[in-house]
Amino acid sequence: MYLDRELDQILLDDLQEHISLCENCMAFLKTMEKTIALSRAYYHKKCGRVPKSVSEHMFYHLRIIYKKRKI
Repeated sequence: MYLDRELDQILLDDLQEHISLCENCMAFLKTMEKTIALSRAYYHKKCGRVPKSVSEHMFYHLRIIYKKRKI
């Protein structure tokens, strides 16, 4: 919501103030912005599909993480 600018102005101002003072949040935000930019660039280039073995491996590990958190 923050990156899409969907927050109301008061909350947006408060969040921006916090981010400007918090190194961890600033690093996280920059990482997210870079990830989004790279994802968009990849999507627009249509460089190809993720190999099936890679996506299966990823989903397998995500299921393991999900199951561990439910315990």
